Amino acid sequence: MKTYRAVIFDLFDTLVDFDRTQIPVVKTDGREVRTTAGETYKVLARYAGLLAFETYYHTLSEITQELLAIRERDHLEIPARRRYEMLLERLGMPKGDAAEQCIDAMLATHHRYMVQATLCPPERIRVLDALKLRYPLGLLSNFDSTETGMKILHKHGLRDYFRPIHISEAIRYRKPRPEAFLQTADAMGVMPADVLFIGDTFALDVVGAKRAGMDAAWFDRQKTPPDLEAAQPDYVIARFTDLLEIL
Repeated sequence: MKTYRAVIFDLFDTLVDFDRTQIPVVKTDGREVRTTAGETYKVLARYAGLLAFETYYHTLSEITQELLAIRERDHLEIPARRRYEMLLERLGMPKGDAAEQCIDAMLATHHRYMVQATLCPPERIRVLDALKLRYPLGLLSNFDSTETGMKILHKHGLRDYFRPIHISEAIRYRKPRPEAFLQTADAMGVMPADVLFIGDTFALDVVGAKRAGMDAAWFDRQKTPPDLEAAQPDYVIARFTDLLEIL
């Protein structure tokens, strides 16, 4: 079994899961959708004039898709704030203190639900407790809000396990960009070849880690079968506790 000098983890669907049932339901276009848009719409209503929810929802959805396309093309993070800035611009709300306060309140509302919807199964804490005695642990996550990522870690008692904590909003690069992985290894003072990266998303975590020269453990959550021509994981685990057999 190979010996590693450091272990780096993905965050979402690896260390914490996301429970969409905690996200409110809205009705739009004759269907029910789980989204925070209904709550952020209420915030906007305190700062702007009357606006149909459907107009708000469709404008927000269009902006979200535009930003996703750019993000997926470049693998560079776009801060969460930018989505609401673009929203107010398109809705014609003048720039100024009121607009800034509105954006702050909308972001806080959206991210409150994001934090609330996360959960961390107890066995993941047990595995981290065992591993921290033997390895430096790092964290590398694609997420558009560093502040909210830290709140999620704090909620589940995870912050003190990891150094560094690299969230893409702060480091700019998103997985699978090699720069994201290399920055994290460099901050830990180790060479990429001495690192094991653990993540659930094959195209981001496994492909990105391998391109950066790291070994990769794929936390297979029974998603779409991967393109094994893009990269080959060094390990495939179905349970988080399987890491203890590898490490």
